[in-house]
Amino acid sequence: MEYKKMLKQVAKKYNTTPEEVEEEMKKAITASGFDMSPQLFISLCTAKVKKTIYRK
Repeated sequence: MEYKKMLKQVAKKYNTTPEEVEEEMKKAITASGFDMSPQLFISLCTAKVKKTIYRK
């Protein structure tokens, strides 16, 4: 899924703005000890899931 589209969907679900969603994601990623953008974090997670799924 396209990053901006995902932000819009989450924002709509929680009655907020895509900018607020992205800011909260940044805070959560930083709090977990990573220093990367939400978009990069999601890409890395997606790649890991795809790699795990296709191994089976």
